[in-house]
Amino acid sequence: MKVGILITGTEFATGTKQDTNSVMFAKLAFERGFDVVFIHICKDDETEIRHSVLFAINICDVLIVSGGLGPTFDDVTREALASALNDKLVYDEAWFKYLENDYKARNVEFTQMRKRMSQRLLKSKPLANKQGKALGFLYEKEGKFVIALPGIPQESKSMLIDAFDILGFNKKLREVVLFRVFGLKESDVSNLVKDYKGVFINVSACGVDVYIQDNNEAAKIKPILSKYIYAQNMTEMEEVVGNLLREKKLTIAAAESSTGGLIVSRLVNVAGSSAYCLGSIVSYSNEVKMNILGVKKQTLDLFGAVSEQTAKEMLLGAKRLTNADIVLCDTGIAGPSGGSINKPVGLHYIGITVKDSIKVYKEIYQAERNYTRIYISQYALNLARLALLEYD
Repeated sequence: MKVGILITGTEFATGTKQDTNSVMFAKLAFERGFDVVFIHICKDDETEIRHSVLFAINICDVLIVSGGLGPTFDDVTREALASALNDKLVYDEAWFKYLENDYKARNVEFTQMRKRMSQRLLKSKPLANKQGKALGFLYEKEGKFVIALPGIPQESKSMLIDAFDILGFNKKLREVVLFRVFGLKESDVSNLVKDYKGVFINVSACGVDVYIQDNNEAAKIKPILSKYIYAQNMTEMEEVVGNLLREKKLTIAAAESSTGGLIVSRLVNVAGSSAYCLGSIVSYSNEVKMNILGVKKQTLDLFGAVSEQTAKEMLLGAKRLTNADIVLCDTGIAGPSGGSINKPVGLHYIGITVKDSIKVYKEIYQAERNYTRIYISQYALNLARLALLEYD
């Protein structure tokens, strides 16, 4: 069956807020065997919603409409659906009573606007809201189904699952396998997987995410991507590294320049990171590099702050200060200014020391400043991941 998704909200249509419901709805629909063919966003305007609904139901078997069921003046989705589907709005008696009792118990006035949250189309089935106040509903007309949901994600998710259950789609029939990859460029990943069916990729500062719609194809692709796969779900690199550190009972620290503390900030995003994360020296200026990490003035004068030699001395300084088992460092030019012919914007040196080994890698990554900082922190954490996998 073909599914369409209609997200209502002026905040989304004007770019002031990012929609996340469509992603969640599409995933739930795909897992249950639906094919999503339509995703659309429109403003909180009754006419625009009505036109969008009429267009969508011509190409979809099931239309999911999210947003505009609340108690405010711009919540007009109910009225738009009534007009588009030629049905009238009624108060659901059970939900009306529930709201009335709830507001009374909290000593809050049960206004006319709040009463609207118990309205549904006459020929629809109610969808109870387990976490909120706005009633959803499931409507069927001439073999087409419309699922009306509130816009709040934590409310709409369980309500959509309930609607799918009513329609008989209550089991996961398939899932998208995800391989999160780092260390290969997008074009290289594309060339490796292009001959496999049902594969699509997405690139970000954290690497390339490879989505595969068939388990058999995923089994073939996994050994090809091999060590470049750092996770097989939405797990972030810092969690992968943290789990390895905990497993091997090792500690980690960093000396950071361009990333400005982002490496360790990501590490401490993970609960329990105090067991392995010792800290970071954010040596953004040359003075801090010299006075705290012990980078030699002669090194900075001869080679500059962005150099392999400086990176090595940053590693040694952080190792001396923290005595961590693994130390990471970075120094570079995040931009947008500060580059030269010999040292372009995006040039970075990222280093790691494990036991007696010191390695520094040169990387040029040119993107928006903070996007670059995320990439370099990902690069450094991936060095730690690879070292931990080989650590004996």
